[in-house]
Amino acid sequence: MPQRKQVGGMQEVFLQLKAKDLKGTERTIRAIEKAGGRVLHAYPPEVVVASLPAGRAGRVPKLPGIASASTGEVKASALKKASPVVAHAARAWNDHVSTSRLEAFMAREGAGVAWDAEGRKPPHPPAEIERLIRGWEAQHAPEGEAIIEGAPVMSIPVLVGRIGVGLVFVDSTVSAYAITDAEKSKVISETAEGVGMLGAFEPRAKVQWFYDVRRPKISLPESAFPAAKKNDWEDTWRNAAMRAMGYFPSVAGMDKYIADIKRKHNTQHAYAIFVTKHPVVWFAYEWRNHVVMDFGVDDWGIDNFNLVLAHETGHVFGCPDEYPESGCSCKSVFGRYQVANGNCQPCASAFVPCLMCENTPAVCDYTRGHLGWNELAVQSEGTATLMGTCTFDFDTGTQIPAGGADVWWEQVDAVKRLLVPQSGAMLAHMGKPNFDAVSLPTLKTQAYTANPIDGSNNASNQLKAGTVIAVKTSAGRYAKMKVNSYGYNLGIFWVTYK
Repeated sequence: MPQRKQVGGMQEVFLQLKAKDLKGTERTIRAIEKAGGRVLHAYPPEVVVASLPAGRAGRVPKLPGIASASTGEVKASALKKASPVVAHAARAWNDHVSTSRLEAFMAREGAGVAWDAEGRKPPHPPAEIERLIRGWEAQHAPEGEAIIEGAPVMSIPVLVGRIGVGLVFVDSTVSAYAITDAEKSKVISETAEGVGMLGAFEPRAKVQWFYDVRRPKISLPESAFPAAKKNDWEDTWRNAAMRAMGYFPSVAGMDKYIADIKRKHNTQHAYAIFVTKHPVVWFAYEWRNHVVMDFGVDDWGIDNFNLVLAHETGHVFGCPDEYPESGCSCKSVFGRYQVANGNCQPCASAFVPCLMCENTPAVCDYTRGHLGWNELAVQSEGTATLMGTCTFDFDTGTQIPAGGADVWWEQVDAVKRLLVPQSGAMLAHMGKPNFDAVSLPTLKTQAYTANPIDGSNNASNQLKAGTVIAVKTSAGRYAKMKVNSYGYNLGIFWVTYK
């Protein structure tokens, strides 16, 4: 097995399988998981890329259903009789493990540049095109669910678990629109890098990308895309591509294709990515259940395809833009859990560089909330009334626990009140941030102390409604507590993470 030396941690492995169908792939995936690993990318039925404890990576070839394994470059000699799926996946893997690729990525032109920087076109289209795209979305949207303020919007997907990706290369017999094998391999690599990076920001989400790679070849001439009918450009080439794939040439046909991916690969969600050189109204955009990517992603260049795609995939899972030209607002809410867009740069109280604002491989706490990750690995959560003189345990969510408690709401006298840490628990006062956007990584960075927090019924009160307190529990977990109402009894909402 070609190897890259790694001591400790989790190591990625490229696995070629013996499987002939998805059932065989699933059997091997279960064996990988039983060995302590996790599948990151899958090109069923023949290839998966898995992450395993480094010490076990060498034993992977002995697992059932595996034909070959590599932690390093897959040699060209091993691909002579490989299917197109294996060959393209292997080339993407070789690009992934290449030191030169990493060096080029770090030195790429446009790194860390705001999406709306002067002289560049941002992923968010101009107002005219944005209205056009949202009009398409409204025209084809299913009947909407009633939205209750503050309640989750279940129709918005979360980036958790197995995700199906229909990666469709709209090839052509017309030279101006044709996609070469080398270009296809490059885009597969960039796609895996982009979505893989996005999912890796939260390991607890256990994101697995299952790809269905298609390359329909159509024959529409340049005259099929007159400038006066740019509103029809996507329909024209997309419908022709769907017909070439055996589906109805319509949005309904695309919906059926995406539904087939979801069903076939047993995914939590699925969406399509159309990569094309045909005319598009903008170089990258998302609507409803698919993303459209111009091959060159305008002046950002193919080497930034991965981050542009990751940005657009963020939109698929409920993330808003955060750069000024997008017209974002800190008061608007997004994602399944309706988290405020608090990192919108023009109004952010403490702006953090983020993929939704600039060309950078990082996400802020608000984006994590939009993706649905603040709901992961919850030990306990709920609303309670912390009565005066009583104790509360955040691990169990129990008031007046029989054993050790994390806090005591002490009533010293008619005015003096203190929130006192107990049993080795510690507290940190966070002010009044957006509660939903406070993530586990943020809680871990707080300056915790065993000092009580003053909640006296006077001007020194630090527990007014809206206040958020970070808690390091007596069991070593992290929790966040929001004061909903203040008085002799405190109305609180809390979330404790595992």
